[in-house]
Amino acid sequence: MTEEQKQIKSAILSILDILQNNFKYSYGKKISFDEVFEMMNDLYVLFNNFEQNTQECGELVVKRYIPLLDLLIAIDKNYNHLVEYEKHLKNAYKLGARVSLEHYMVYREWNEPEKEKFFEPRYNILVGYMHYLQELECNPNFTTLIFNAPSGYGKTYPKKVSEAWSFGINNTGAILALCSNDDVVKSGSRSVIDEIKSEQFGEVFPNMKWNENDKDFFLKETDEKWKLKTCKLPYSYYAKTTQANVVGSRASKSIHIDDLYPDYKEAMNQALNKYYYNKSITVWEKRFVQNKKPKVCITGTLWASGDYIDLKIQQLKKEHKFFKHPKYPYTYISEDKSCAIIQVPALDYETGESTCPELKSTSELLKEKANMEEYLWETNFQQKPTNPESLIFSYDKLRTYSTVPESDYKGTYAVIDATRKTGKDFFAMPIFRKVANDNLFDYYLIDALFTRTATKDMYNDIVDKIIENNIVFMVIESNVTSELKSNVERICMERGIVPPEIIEKYNVENKSARITNEMHLVKKVLIFPDKTMYGVNTDIGKFMGNLTTYNSDGQNANDDAPDSAALFCSEIIEENSQPQVAEPVPFIRELL
Repeated sequence: MTEEQKQIKSAILSILDILQNNFKYSYGKKISFDEVFEMMNDLYVLFNNFEQNTQECGELVVKRYIPLLDLLIAIDKNYNHLVEYEKHLKNAYKLGARVSLEHYMVYREWNEPEKEKFFEPRYNILVGYMHYLQELECNPNFTTLIFNAPSGYGKTYPKKVSEAWSFGINNTGAILALCSNDDVVKSGSRSVIDEIKSEQFGEVFPNMKWNENDKDFFLKETDEKWKLKTCKLPYSYYAKTTQANVVGSRASKSIHIDDLYPDYKEAMNQALNKYYYNKSITVWEKRFVQNKKPKVCITGTLWASGDYIDLKIQQLKKEHKFFKHPKYPYTYISEDKSCAIIQVPALDYETGESTCPELKSTSELLKEKANMEEYLWETNFQQKPTNPESLIFSYDKLRTYSTVPESDYKGTYAVIDATRKTGKDFFAMPIFRKVANDNLFDYYLIDALFTRTATKDMYNDIVDKIIENNIVFMVIESNVTSELKSNVERICMERGIVPPEIIEKYNVENKSARITNEMHLVKKVLIFPDKTMYGVNTDIGKFMGNLTTYNSDGQNANDDAPDSAALFCSEIIEENSQPQVAEPVPFIRELL
């Protein structure tokens, strides 16, 4: 760095320190917004004179300059200032894009209409992906990235943009792209070329600015393979199908393995899955230059338990210990920080809400969920590889009804699996009607409360259901709260009705063990409403969704619906809670 450049850097740091301290502390005399504006104009000129120091300039812009501009845009109400700050901000993103893929993704869409932007509406689900795509290019110790998401959420396109960006960082290397579909892999190659030729790319990387009159910019340019004039290998880019011979194709930047299956049927072929996995570890991943750590990015949608991506994830988890990333959602990073696994579900595992409502709303996704098999939803949309056999309460394994027969048993029965507070777990209260079936009895699920709400906030809702469904007997699992029974009885009396008989039960049995033990009764004696009888976003719809996607192999965000169904079987059907009033009577509890 020249002496002049050192002086420019010193001036930049001095102004940044002054301005950040000005806004950091609430005390002391503040610099006026007009004076701040003049200082920001100085910064604008200084940064443009410092941009030849790409790394230092970019890091200062990303870490200190852009946050300062964001703050001023939020608090300075002077219109003329804001117009200039917006210009400064765009320029700052251009400088930051030289060291940050995330900032490049924003800059390249700066002038696009809001409805046509790709990255902005997907920011929350793609920000971790962008970070590790950058790591794949810039961190020599980061070697493997797996990214799963539902179809259409943005897996392949960001990788292609990142590949173009990586040539702006280092234009001497080579990339190998693999896909099962020839058209897809070649169109991906073409999109990298188009990105490099774009005006925005040339602005961010002026040394790579494309000119149609420069006939040697690409020494070769086809969709299958192409070469930049600066490349030190035979080609800059190879686009191959997974069936193609890749001998002779060598990558030095990264290998991208994209969607290997056209649909779920092919992914159910375990012999094919094993073939892809073995070919990956013995052929595809070996097509890296010698003396460098292979860098591999695998993208796609999970289609089935045991498909290629699932097998690769299993491999990584055997080789590394993974931890949930503290910043990026749905992201897991290996202990040695060499690998990352990102699996974006359609519906958030804890809230049940759409992870990207700008693409699909929660209600739209729930409608899709209602119209497909549970295992396919769990695998393809939720990125949880699921065997159909492991969904022990899937709809095809349950008894269902479209109408509830008449019964001599006029009252209904309920259990409550309570919650301590609002959060991850559901407050579950399934309500069943008892119906004679020859010499036996069936229990029809007719209503439910199923919500992530603290028990203390559910008292009146419980009493509403008692009145609405004429509940005569109820078992409360009292591990969480000891006040529920007394409060329900009190509110019933205040409303002028006789409370149902309530038994409190302290559970010492493990939840999964209870579900397993009562599984046969849930399937044999409990009868559930047909899919068409409820809205997917109602309490009973959420209860059925939670029940039918319960996975006996684990990977359950919660198990409150199957556990409350098992609780009903254990405590009411098997009469483990005593005494039980459950015989035909000539009268029913009446309103007082």
